[in-house]
Amino acid sequence: MKIGRRMNINDEAIAYMEQKYGEKFEYSAPFGNSMSGTHQLLVKCASFPNQNIVVSIENYRTKDRVFLDNYLAVKFHTEYTELFQSYASEVFGEAGEATVFCRINTMTLSPELLANATIYEYLADTSAPLVLTVKVKESDFISEEQAKRFAELIAANGSYFSISFIVVDDSEYETFDIEALYELVGLKKYIRYAIITRLDSNGIRTEWS
Repeated sequence: MKIGRRMNINDEAIAYMEQKYGEKFEYSAPFGNSMSGTHQLLVKCASFPNQNIVVSIENYRTKDRVFLDNYLAVKFHTEYTELFQSYASEVFGEAGEATVFCRINTMTLSPELLANATIYEYLADTSAPLVLTVKVKESDFISEEQAKRFAELIAANGSYFSISFIVVDDSEYETFDIEALYELVGLKKYIRYAIITRLDSNGIRTEWS
């Protein structure tokens, strides 16, 4: 897209977002640094007033600027979290105890993703791997195959991802929010823990501890 040369770089980013997504955006805050030749900023819009959206401008000092953003990661966050929670229910049973937390990745998405892309087109974009944490109650954890099956269900969408898979004692299952889980992992106070990744075409990799 062509943006007026009289605009400053942040105004150009906002103009790009408004043209692409058809709604008003406003500057929120700076993000990252520009030393690499990529300028980044955070913007907000009425559709997601409580969530910052990342906009990146590659080669921002030249005429060959490339505008990128993570709008769809924000847009679909609730929907894909619910989808992955349904995968957990499929693996651990409807009565099973497993909770899926999804972090909105601040990496920008492929420029080929259109504004009207579906959730499955978003999930198949490998530019920004999904970041998940799965908390499982010990009594519902039967084998490592469950974690493998959960990852395979996500991979079936074409997604790249990094999953922190944490099995906790039944008595502690209800007490941990996501931040407490990170602290738990840091202290190695868990029953089982795995990092499950699919970050390239070589498939799913799992490291248990």
